[in-house]
Amino acid sequence: MSRLSVLLARETALAWGRGGGPLVAVGFYAGVATLLPLAVGSEPERLAAVAPGAAWVALALAALLSLDRLFERDFEDGALDLLTLSAVPLELVCAVK
Repeated sequence: MSRLSVLLARETALAWGRGGGPLVAVGFYAGVATLLPLAVGSEPERLAAVAPGAAWVALALAALLSLDRLFERDFEDGALDLLTLSAVPLELVCAVK
């Protein structure tokens, strides 16, 4: 098993073991996507103009919900030091997280 697959399995187990953390971000994104037509109006032309930008903003805000917990536990238990010293590039570690 490669180092990245082990890291991915670890991060998946930690994310779902903490009480379904990813579901909060998905729920937020679904809520924004549901409420956007109610706030903007149901005209297809207006929705077509606003939807791509609103989708990207909602995705960025949903990602911000989990950023505070992204490296918190790794920092507390010392795993962050091991991740920085491993042979896997930090860019890939951040992409997996």
